[in-house]
Amino acid sequence: MIQDSVVAPLAEQVAALLEEARARTLLLISPLSEAELRTQHSRLMGPLLWDLGHIAHFEELWLLRNLEGPVEFGEMPGMFNPFENPRAVRGGLDMPTLPQTLSVMAETRGRVLDRIPTLDLAGGDPLLRDGYVFRMVAQHEYQHGETMLQALQLKEEELYRAPRAWSVPEPRWTMREEMVRFPGGEVEIGTADRSAAYDNERPPHRVELRPFRIDAAPVTNGAYLEFMEAGGYDERRLWTDAGWAWREETGARSPQF
Repeated sequence: MIQDSVVAPLAEQVAALLEEARARTLLLISPLSEAELRTQHSRLMGPLLWDLGHIAHFEELWLLRNLEGPVEFGEMPGMFNPFENPRAVRGGLDMPTLPQTLSVMAETRGRVLDRIPTLDLAGGDPLLRDGYVFRMVAQHEYQHGETMLQALQLKEEELYRAPRAWSVPEPRWTMREEMVRFPGGEVEIGTADRSAAYDNERPPHRVELRPFRIDAAPVTNGAYLEFMEAGGYDERRLWTDAGWAWREETGARSPQF
């Protein structure tokens, strides 16, 4: 029997992580109609309604079905399997309605939250140990949030204005144009953390980097606007070969929006 003092904090942590990921998802789609969620805005990206259904089925698979016994498969068969239904064809699928999809998401999540306190998260099961499988499912939902934002950038009829959960903080420094130089050398990248990191982020290893310069702070919209107004899209010396080839091919004069 695992003591409550060992299990409860981790159980609460993974439950809170799942709920935070879901809150982000629901906020992201809150300004959108069902028609917008059902529309395939580009063949490069599927309809957002498909992503919502996939999120629910992936959670059901890994946090309910695959915890019952041996892992049968990595993706739930059927409509929301990404290998059976690649992005280009998802717009033609007979998907459930938005209320039905949200109901499945909520019902699945309720069963998961009810089950978490009953699990041994400090035992020997590699899926459960340190809450790994719960972190994996939360990360999966975060990734689909990014995918849905990419799809919304391809909406042509009306610009998507993403709702904000937090206000933008004031900058803590004023190094607007300052760059810093890395002299080159051997550095360690990767991690040994098996509780949250994916396999392609492990193990720690050392690589040799050439010298480079990098901005000390992220580029702002204002700084990028100055770059455009100063003719940055016409200055060949500022572009890599691949970047300039793209610029010539597309005739781009600014970011898409």
